[in-house]
Amino acid sequence: MATDENSRPSDPSMPSRESAAQALALAEQAQAAVGAISPGRWYQPTLAAFLIGLFLTNLLPDPFDITAVGVLFVGMMTFVVLQVRKMGVMHRATPKTGRQMAVGALLGITVYVTALVVEHQADMPWVWVPAALLVGGGILGLERHSRTKGIPA
Repeated sequence: MATDENSRPSDPSMPSRESAAQALALAEQAQAAVGAISPGRWYQPTLAAFLIGLFLTNLLPDPFDITAVGVLFVGMMTFVVLQVRKMGVMHRATPKTGRQMAVGALLGITVYVTALVVEHQADMPWVWVPAALLVGGGILGLERHSRTKGIPA
């Protein structure tokens, strides 16, 4: 027994086609607005430069290395806070972003310890230059990959 659409009783819990279309359009606008929130192109290289600077402070003599670490750390935290304030939102941390942060931290610690051992065992202080470039480039690559994927809905 076939019934046409006009003869069915309307279900009050079901939205009308017009309200569903409006809700869909609103959701698409919100998703586009959230996807448009991203830091500028200078954000990633600046953070990588701060990290490279932190590694290169190991080349400075004793009284200046601690001062340089403090200045770079304060500069990096100020930069991040100003960026978050400018954008008005915090980035959502997805499980994939968490894994990338863990890989980046593991990369940084592994290269730091390796460079420290090589510097003290083989007396090669210049090893901090390639170590800094390796970590800065690796972190920059991980960050660029996570940013190009966008913010998941």
